[in-house]
Amino acid sequence: MYGEMGRCLRPCQQAVGIEEYTGEANRVADFLHTSGRSLLDPATAARERLSAEMDFEGAAMMHQRLGRIQEVLAFADEMARDVSRLNAITITPAAEPEAVELGWMRGGAWQGFRRLDFALADGRAVSLDTRLREAAASIPETRPVPIERMEQLAILARWFYSTWRDGEMLLVDDWQKMPWRKLVNAVSRVAKQQQTPHPSNRS
Repeated sequence: MYGEMGRCLRPCQQAVGIEEYTGEANRVADFLHTSGRSLLDPATAARERLSAEMDFEGAAMMHQRLGRIQEVLAFADEMARDVSRLNAITITPAAEPEAVELGWMRGGAWQGFRRLDFALADGRAVSLDTRLREAAASIPETRPVPIERMEQLAILARWFYSTWRDGEMLLVDDWQKMPWRKLVNAVSRVAKQQQTPHPSNRS
């Protein structure tokens, strides 16, 4: 159906060859890798050139093309990035009081949960910043098989985009430059919400 509408190259019907379809797939990959610049920059340059040449009809058409590209980019949020650069920390309430669960994703691979307990360890207090730094330093960077990674990302996306999400998620652009203050604040917020009774549970 999409092929008849001119919105699909119909590789399943062999309407295009392998080389042509590979080239188109690479264009899509470049669009994602460059956050749209691979199409935006040439279209912007073409619009300016056509305007300078007094080809106002062509410039108007290119302006419309730019608008369509920007509409597509508007759908992208902070989760839309190269999977190898998808680093994230989820902070959710733990089943026990005075604790939160930290979920770690590094390089697009889920590394599991670590519980952060706020109770004193051996009677001594350790700053939250220090404990988070120690936890982050212990997270490995493993590479799961593609199908496993797809399942992990699907579960994370379902939680992240859900209306019933409990907790927060902090995306990290560079694991070596962790936004510690943001992470401390996020953990503190979730911990505070956990201590606050839900309105439906109040007598």
